[in-house]
Amino acid sequence: MVAISSVILVAVSIVVQAQYELGGPTQPGLPPGCLGSFPNITECREKNWYLGDHLDQCAPPRPYPTAGQQVYIRDELNFCINLPNPNSIFLQNNYYSKGLLPTIVQAEGFVQSFCLGSYLPPGSLPMPAGGIQSAWVLKNFTVMGQRYMQVHGLLDCAALNINCTQSAPDAYDDGGQYDDGPFISCGKEPYSGVDNSTSGNLGFQHYVEQAGDGIYCMRTCEPDTQHPGLPCDVTQDRAGCYSFMGVTPKDGFQFVDAANPSVVSVASVSLPPLKTSTSTPVSAASSGVPAVSGA
Repeated sequence: MVAISSVILVAVSIVVQAQYELGGPTQPGLPPGCLGSFPNITECREKNWYLGDHLDQCAPPRPYPTAGQQVYIRDELNFCINLPNPNSIFLQNNYYSKGLLPTIVQAEGFVQSFCLGSYLPPGSLPMPAGGIQSAWVLKNFTVMGQRYMQVHGLLDCAALNINCTQSAPDAYDDGGQYDDGPFISCGKEPYSGVDNSTSGNLGFQHYVEQAGDGIYCMRTCEPDTQHPGLPCDVTQDRAGCYSFMGVTPKDGFQFVDAANPSVVSVASVSLPPLKTSTSTPVSAASSGVPAVSGA
């Protein structure tokens, strides 16, 4: 684990140095010289992960959540998740142009929302054909103030142009997590968030998403639910989908309401061929599940 941590720290330091450069290239939608919008990790460690009144010189203009980084979950065929942004200058220069694909963790701070279904929040893109292999959605509105929607399933990493190779056994996502933790708390995607329109998740504010090695899981939640033990707890980034959300991704497209768990809605989906030749998780490798188009 020490070796893994060292690799991650090196990667993080490269990102920190590369997100702002006086007179350097500018990611569209950000202030001049900015390629990303998140805190300096070295400063975060020095200040015990709280930056107080520190201002983000690379903050995008309001309103927030920023366009192109909004997620939501309605059912098994209508939702958006954040993925590495193929139009990120940083990712293009450091990965795509070199014939490499970024992992979820390497793209922290450089995300783009992709959606299944006809509704696209502002700036969101249709899910690449075959990107989502399966989706199991849970609606849990049983506790007021802690209501959430949850989706988990299998990915076709090749269709999504992301690297899902483990760096070590059981390091399924290498700590990769996307969430809307605030800048002052050292969040990597502080201006992302939930589409809380009537077409998205009305009244919701937070999300937490983990992915890698052919699996993904995400929750969208009510306000003030990011603390430990609550539905959108952002401190579980190294726990993974299995431990944090208690899910084992498998094939199929289903929806269930926790208030009436005996009634399960199952969607029949026409599936294109799988692009990824092998999948790391046992459930994915043994299922032989093809992929679904989000168009």
